[in-house]
Amino acid sequence: MLKITTMRLFGLIVAIAGASASAESTGDFNAAALTEKLSDIQQESQTVGFAISIIDDGELIYAQGFGEKALGGGDPITTKSVFHWASVSKPLVATGIMQLAERGKLDIDTKLVDVLPGYVVTEPKQKEITIRQILLHTSGMPDVEDYGWDKPEFDDGALQRWALKDSPRALLFEPGTERKYSNVGFEVLGAVIERVSGKSFEQYMANNIFAPLKMNNTTFIYPDVPPSRRTQGHSGDPGAKTAVDDYPYNRRHAPSSTLNTNVEDMARYALALMNGGALDGVRILETETLADMWAPRWTIREDPYSAATMGWVHADQNGQRMLRHFGWDDGFRSALLIMPDEGQAILFVTNDEGAPFSPLLRAALAALTGDGE
Repeated sequence: MLKITTMRLFGLIVAIAGASASAESTGDFNAAALTEKLSDIQQESQTVGFAISIIDDGELIYAQGFGEKALGGGDPITTKSVFHWASVSKPLVATGIMQLAERGKLDIDTKLVDVLPGYVVTEPKQKEITIRQILLHTSGMPDVEDYGWDKPEFDDGALQRWALKDSPRALLFEPGTERKYSNVGFEVLGAVIERVSGKSFEQYMANNIFAPLKMNNTTFIYPDVPPSRRTQGHSGDPGAKTAVDDYPYNRRHAPSSTLNTNVEDMARYALALMNGGALDGVRILETETLADMWAPRWTIREDPYSAATMGWVHADQNGQRMLRHFGWDDGFRSALLIMPDEGQAILFVTNDEGAPFSPLLRAALAALTGDGE
């Protein structure tokens, strides 16, 4: 198949990854060379650890872990090691909302207060917020000020308490007039999923996405992760790495932030989307619904190549599409990059917030396109 070139693909993520391509070239994927390259970067940068999986032509062609789960522990990272994926949670939340919409249980143009009548309104404009605006980050909702990782809540009512009344309330702008990334907004969407489905947010996601796709190592509830699969987050400069004090988990922030999974399971999610919403004969989204979710709808001023979709960022240069989301949190970094027209994807996660994000992604992209840099 015709592969997306390194130059074009790097152009799509230049604002985030800081990448620049040297030449347009394609060739066969060399797994051994990539493993050697990534291992060299990991050792030179003294990155604690990371894992990566790569899809090409609709098939998982590479999955590998590097480094260790906890600094000095000697327990190596594998493709089954579970990480905190931070904001990569949001595309899955959007998928859940779109499922409810296509099943006729939710109209995304409905006012939030009509779906969540318990939502505390502190100013009249809050009554105008729609589900679609929250998906696009154009609702005017503010961001989280304190995640409370040091004082997590674990009970079933944590999300509803936070989303309905305890989160920051004052709008940053009139709904639908601007775009500002809001974790609060996606936590409210989690409360919408609970209200419409009659299930807890975590149970709905498990029943309707993880179980159908056989994502058997994926959960939004960190205590459910087997200790043998867990990874520890780290921060600090090379030679001075330390474990983060608190694992980033708090049930009130589950929809925006607490996806725990591995690169094998995330590859199954990506494969389903690249196959029009289905995998192994099981469908999680209709093809038309997926196209609606991925349609670019709001230009992102700070990134001329990109536009917001519902729960994702869409980039297009010279006809090459990429759907992406990144995650950044205490001790962890992650990336979900899907090039649907080429049947390609890269899933990356690290337990070291100081990991050299750009060189690692560049190496994976170069291997995928056959460009040896």
